[in-house]
Amino acid sequence: MAYDPQRGGGRGYGQQAGGYINRGYGQRGGWNDRTNTPYDQPKPIEPRKLPANYVDEAERVMNALKAENKYGRFDITTSKIRAIHTLVTDIYNVENLRTEAELLEESRLKLMRLRVRIVYDAGREQAVMTFVEKAQLLAYIKGIGNSRAEMIRFAHYMEALVAYHRFLGGRDN
Repeated sequence: MAYDPQRGGGRGYGQQAGGYINRGYGQRGGWNDRTNTPYDQPKPIEPRKLPANYVDEAERVMNALKAENKYGRFDITTSKIRAIHTLVTDIYNVENLRTEAELLEESRLKLMRLRVRIVYDAGREQAVMTFVEKAQLLAYIKGIGNSRAEMIRFAHYMEALVAYHRFLGGRDN
């Protein structure tokens, strides 16, 4: 059947049989059809306590990241690590002046936002994802819980990661 502008019937331009334009909303088979795509659910991140020798852990992480690159350098830049470190330092500056054992509600909220920011940055760039996985940042943040002492230790761990990145020849941009 040919297209008749008076009647509006038939197939018009771009509406050939089986074409993606011919499909309505919610019908299968379009460009964005993901009905047969297997979605592997990520494993939930288990909380972990930061080891007492967190400086040695930071050195091990940074050496492993550097060794993974075939050119013997880091994929992640100093500015990416420092962006995370800056968010941690904001929480640290508030909690370091206090003497109570538990974190303030504001600090707990900032820790949750920190996790979201880390996940977002890791999703955008593979180098950040590798860094977050090797350094186990999300597990250690979850392991902080409400403990002020654990938060301070985590801030020192982030500082050690930045320091070893620079010491081992991390790039600036």
